[in-house]
Amino acid sequence: MPANLEPIYSKQGNTGCVARWLPATTANVKSDGVGTIGTDMLLAFTAGTNGAKMDRIRLAPAASVAATATTGTVGRVYISSVTSGATTNANTFMIAEVALPSQTCDQTTAATSFIDIPLGFVLPAGWTILFSMHHAAAANTSWGAVVFGGDY
Repeated sequence: MPANLEPIYSKQGNTGCVARWLPATTANVKSDGVGTIGTDMLLAFTAGTNGAKMDRIRLAPAASVAATATTGTVGRVYISSVTSGATTNANTFMIAEVALPSQTCDQTTAATSFIDIPLGFVLPAGWTILFSMHHAAAANTSWGAVVFGGDY
């Protein structure tokens, strides 16, 4: 069988949901994929009708009040066949877990550090990338998630 010698390019860029920058503030203390999208699981990306290729997900702390520290926590990234409502460990699978250290946001002398998690795989049509964090965010803070990729 001959190999596919033609490169495959994405047709259209896709950087996640309509808001593009989605702040996570609610805790999900489980890592088994069980949760509720929009409550303790953040919908960060949905593949288009022909699937999508994701490059990376970027996590970054933010604050709405100057010089406010985030809560140190663990961030989790999942792939799922579910786009809304409840998820289970039969349809949602953790693919990455990363430490999200406490950082003081919105200050004048030091910048915060974002965290990039490489993805580099193809997601089937309609599947999603979800994000959760183990501890709830401190008052006036959040961790934002944006996925960089493209639809086929």
